[in-house]
Amino acid sequence: MFFSRHKAEPPQDGRGGSAGRAAVGGPRPVEEETAFLIPQSEWKQLAVRLDALDGLETRLRTLEADAETERAAVRAQTRSEMGEWADRVERRMRGFDTRLRDTLAGFRPLGDRLTELTTRHEEADERALVLESAVADTRRLLEELGEVLDLVRVAQVEERTDLTREDFLVHYELAGRLKALYTQRMPDLIQPRLTAERPRDVVRRQAELIRRLCLALFGPEGHDGVGDPDLDELTRITTDTGRVGLDQQHQRLLERVGAEATNLSRAMNESGYASRFDFSVEPDTVADPREHALWLSCEAGRPVAFVVCPGYRAADRRLLEPLVFTESGGEG
Repeated sequence: MFFSRHKAEPPQDGRGGSAGRAAVGGPRPVEEETAFLIPQSEWKQLAVRLDALDGLETRLRTLEADAETERAAVRAQTRSEMGEWADRVERRMRGFDTRLRDTLAGFRPLGDRLTELTTRHEEADERALVLESAVADTRRLLEELGEVLDLVRVAQVEERTDLTREDFLVHYELAGRLKALYTQRMPDLIQPRLTAERPRDVVRRQAELIRRLCLALFGPEGHDGVGDPDLDELTRITTDTGRVGLDQQHQRLLERVGAEATNLSRAMNESGYASRFDFSVEPDTVADPREHALWLSCEAGRPVAFVVCPGYRAADRRLLEPLVFTESGGEG
């Protein structure tokens, strides 16, 4: 098939066949024009090679078929895996879409709440502006009332022929400082001792200790005039004779109270008018808001137990009422 259209017969050897006959007698017959004379050994080798080529061709076709089958299987598997992957992706996307819708649905109440809070904040700002305006109006009113009060005080002083405004109004300032000492600094100063003692009746014990502080700073009962404060006694009362320790804040407060009492006493004595503190209360005196200032939790109309902080008088004018502690309802 590779050399001619008609396969030539293999040649005969000299022991028999046409080759021998041609050698013995007459001329050798001529093969077809297209045949080639090939030795038998080469012919066999060629036949073997042709068979091998046929085998290789068959094997190649088998491999091509197997490869095509494998490719088809791979394509089918790939299509299957791609389909499964696409299904998984689609399912996950549907899940994401559902969660997204749920999340957006959850955001709606938050948005409504945020809108509500924003509205309330704006309303609060408006109310704050209104309150600020009201506070400003109140402050102006208080300033006006303060001016009126100053005029009233001036008028009261001018009614006295023996007083002048300049040299007496200082006593109103002194009375204000004295009241702050009574009601603010002394209660704070005595707090460490109250904490250490832990009394059953804290209010009464506080009043008793502050009364002792006032006696140490502004003289005993019935003492006329303003003497020098006893600062050592002030320290003994505050610390319970050293048994109660003071922190830095209360130590500074102790020094401040002593200095303030000393400055007040000096200013009162240098004012040029007789000043005194009033600790006295008549027996069976009933607390009267017109005559007394009431200590915490005390009631008007109850008997006065003792004077906590003395009244203050200058030039025989009462500038500060005595602070009194009343008996309780069970004792009255």
